[in-house]
Amino acid sequence: MKLLAPAAVLAGVVCLAATGCSSDPQADYCEAVEEHQADLSDVAASDDAGAVFEALDDYEDLAEAAPRDIADDWAAVVDPLRELEQVLSDHGIDPSSYSADDPPADLDEEGRRAIEAAARTVGEERTVTAMAAVEQHALDVCGTPLSR
Repeated sequence: MKLLAPAAVLAGVVCLAATGCSSDPQADYCEAVEEHQADLSDVAASDDAGAVFEALDDYEDLAEAAPRDIADDWAAVVDPLRELEQVLSDHGIDPSSYSADDPPADLDEEGRRAIEAAARTVGEERTVTAMAAVEQHALDVCGTPLSR
């Protein structure tokens, strides 16, 4: 009989104690989708243009829980949104009230260009397609939408 190395046993104990070490990443992800669904539904129902930034923590949690087949799509959604959030913050802009047609008077040209570039990235086909993919994945694999 071959004994397990102490490091392997310790890793197994730590794994069980920390997370339960589910053997089904897909099930864990679907559970996370259900846990975040109420928050994402509130954001989806909001008329506030800046509400999407309220969803970023939920999106990041889902990205971390995502199985490999959808992880790249989550990154393609989260990364551009975080970048836009950072650019707006760097320039002291409230995303809920910003308008490209009527930017704040104290926003310089460099800031306006940076915000517009980050916003274009969010609106690029890759980001939009990735969002559609994560939404469809939740429906197909988890049997539930990201938001209701």
